[in-house]
Amino acid sequence: MIFKEFYISDKNGKSNCVIRSLCKILNKEYGDVYNDLCEVAKELNYSSFNDIPVFEKYMEDNNIFKINCEESIKVRDLKINNGSYIVFCWDKNDYYHMVPIVDNVIYDKNSDCLNLYVISIYRKKEIDKNI
Repeated sequence: MIFKEFYISDKNGKSNCVIRSLCKILNKEYGDVYNDLCEVAKELNYSSFNDIPVFEKYMEDNNIFKINCEESIKVRDLKINNGSYIVFCWDKNDYYHMVPIVDNVIYDKNSDCLNLYVISIYRKKEIDKNI
């Protein structure tokens, strides 16, 4: 896999890795994903869109599903097929992060994410347009 710098923010310059990752995978605007996540948080009675049940519900609603992955593997060591993925990862302390991977390219604001440990991998299921 290769790394490419990717950064997207709201109109005030603020950015969040959950929203950034979803924007990249879904090809949506920052404000739209933010508003949608806030609606899901409200619907599920959570205070933040960063809560796992909230972003997982949003992902499922957008055809992004959790897949099995190896334990204690770093982002840089992932071996995944072409396609669109979101990797939820951490430093094994208290820093949690989310990064999108599209066709074996890791997109993030800097390459520090490569040394984080994978918690979960989510894959976007492509819809067959011939049906």
